[in-house]
Amino acid sequence: MRKLLVSYITIGYPDKEGFIDFIKEADALGTDFFELGYPPNFAKYDGPLIRKSYNKVKLAYTNFYDLIKEARKATDKDIIVLTYLDSVKENLNSFLKYLRESGADGVLFPDLLIDFTDNYLDYVNKASEYGLYSVIFVNPFLPDKIISEASKVSNPFLYYGVRPTTGIATPVSLASLLNRLKSLTSNKVVVGFGLKNLNDIREAVSSGADGVAIGSLYVEAFENGGLERALEVVKKVREALDRIQ
Repeated sequence: MRKLLVSYITIGYPDKEGFIDFIKEADALGTDFFELGYPPNFAKYDGPLIRKSYNKVKLAYTNFYDLIKEARKATDKDIIVLTYLDSVKENLNSFLKYLRESGADGVLFPDLLIDFTDNYLDYVNKASEYGLYSVIFVNPFLPDKIISEASKVSNPFLYYGVRPTTGIATPVSLASLLNRLKSLTSNKVVVGFGLKNLNDIREAVSSGADGVAIGSLYVEAFENGGLERALEVVKKVREALDRIQ
């Protein structure tokens, strides 16, 4: 079965043209889902590269919904918008409404099970009311029971963050982490939040992951060599995933 490639890009990064061109080309290179980062007030679980991209687009744009609409025109793949629930919960209804009207298919709140554990299902149901599915983010520090229960309502896959923050490595075996997770869910599992290189990606998929979510590697490539370099990363990751089939 084909392994999933979830490609993350901050909305409007590095600029409007580069953002849209990345989506078009990454689609053609084999991305299965696009994860678009909507800048939060405080990206407390993101690493320095993603935070840098958030800070850059906050200075450049005031309307991120229009950029989502442009992204929708650029791909027919599902668009999942990632942001922190803490940043949008005060105007959640309008946020979800505008997301759906902009063409988003799903939403991912990385702080949902960490900071809103007791009533996370309320937010999953609220997103559903607006026609958006919820991708649930879990990490190794959550109790087994919560992971197991949340995985049942996470669609179209469960997102497993294997590191404390994006792009930051820790000396933990991906194989052991995934063995535990796979015993708790029958859902598809996409691994992200901390995959640093192709070896990490190969290890994650070889250990049972159904796909990977890549973000910091793209941002790093953009910073070092622009769009062309970022697309080289997409191509290499897709090729690495396909070789593991």
